[in-house]
Amino acid sequence: MQESLQKLQNLLQQLFRADAADLDFGIYRIINYRRDELQKFIDAELPTIVNDALDANTETESAHEALDDLKNRVKDAFGEDVLDADGNLIDDTIRDRPLVKQYLEAKAQLGSPQTRDQRADAVFNHLWTFFSRYYDNGDFIPRRRYSQTERYAVPYNGEEVYLHWANRDQYYVKSGEHFSAYRFTSQGITVSFDLRDVDIEKDNVKGAKRFFIPIPDKTTYSPETNEIRIPFEYRPLTDEEKKRYSGQKQQDKIIDTTEPEIMARLTGHYNALSALDRQTAGETTLKKHLRTYTRRNTADFFIHKDLKGFLTRELDVYIKNEIIPLSDLILTNVKNGGGSA
Repeated sequence: MQESLQKLQNLLQQLFRADAADLDFGIYRIINYRRDELQKFIDAELPTIVNDALDANTETESAHEALDDLKNRVKDAFGEDVLDADGNLIDDTIRDRPLVKQYLEAKAQLGSPQTRDQRADAVFNHLWTFFSRYYDNGDFIPRRRYSQTERYAVPYNGEEVYLHWANRDQYYVKSGEHFSAYRFTSQGITVSFDLRDVDIEKDNVKGAKRFFIPIPDKTTYSPETNEIRIPFEYRPLTDEEKKRYSGQKQQDKIIDTTEPEIMARLTGHYNALSALDRQTAGETTLKKHLRTYTRRNTADFFIHKDLKGFLTRELDVYIKNEIIPLSDLILTNVKNGGGSA
């Protein structure tokens, strides 16, 4: 159970951007304002809700206990080796004994009820599977999946022609024209990325590719306010820069080159240098945020206008298709001669 719960909690941490706790602007301020509540829900409230629901299902627990009791009585009466590890009868010579017959009938009727931990694992795994369908590289969007049964719901009211697309009901935000402040804290020091010169495309006319270029020699640190300011330009590369950053992943090459130059500007300011040089997930704090900043402003994104309603519809389809397959129940009913005239 701990493994499945941890996997779900890790996914929720990604969904709620736990890695952005040190950011201090825009939507991150709202997330950080409620971060303690979100963390409390992920760590404590969610497991409690699931455990309370399992505890409330006394019939399943009672059935499991009754079957275990019969199983132990059979072993006490006829020996430990009359049943295998799965509870199946090995010695057919005692099949007609009243106690054994009672046990086999109960087992056939109940199947093999899962233990409480197994049922908890199933719940956490289903939650992980459900939410992972709508999270792809930081974006909330349905991921393409292939199977015999459809994986997503399409709201439809009987129109003769109906068009549907993956990001329906989501607002598209083009990041090329959405330059926001970027600010984070590290070891008590505030670091601000100051975008000073922006050269954007005019009238949707596609021009030369543009990049975020730090200006190391204008990086400043104020001991009075404990703030580091790193200026940026957003523009096409010069001919010299094209040679310097040639090939693939040019933005990453710009970051790799300018990061040590920014560090060099802070030589003599131990606290400031330490705040940027601290290792986070195998790279410096500065490089981590340089990558986050540039990718955030070079990747378009979507905002859903009714996320709760969307997920409610999707959950209903998931339960019917994945947890309680209605098609299988109907087929079983038909085979057993059920139905109404």
